[in-house]
Amino acid sequence: MLTTTSKVAGIVAVAYLASFFAFSSGLINSLIEGSGIAAFIVPTRTVQTTGETVVFTLLLFIGMGGVFMLYQSGKSSNQRAQQALLVSGFGALGLALLIGFMLVGVKL
Repeated sequence: MLTTTSKVAGIVAVAYLASFFAFSSGLINSLIEGSGIAAFIVPTRTVQTTGETVVFTLLLFIGMGGVFMLYQSGKSSNQRAQQALLVSGFGALGLALLIGFMLVGVKL
């Protein structure tokens, strides 16, 4: 059972990660330059829409989940769980990279 202190620390950690990922995905650029654009993806490197920012933030969370699964696979003592975590971790990380590179390819 979680104590109140650990619940607050968990909420603060999730809020920190969400804000860090949103800012690194281009939140400020999308608020300043892309707020009046109706398209989902604008094929230019200088303007970013809010939809793109949300997608890139979700991709960062998927990649972080994949890296976390890879980390947990090293700590697992069960052989099957270790293999499952390795496969799913590399799969999630590869999926996030693939979709990210495809979106960047559309932007260029």
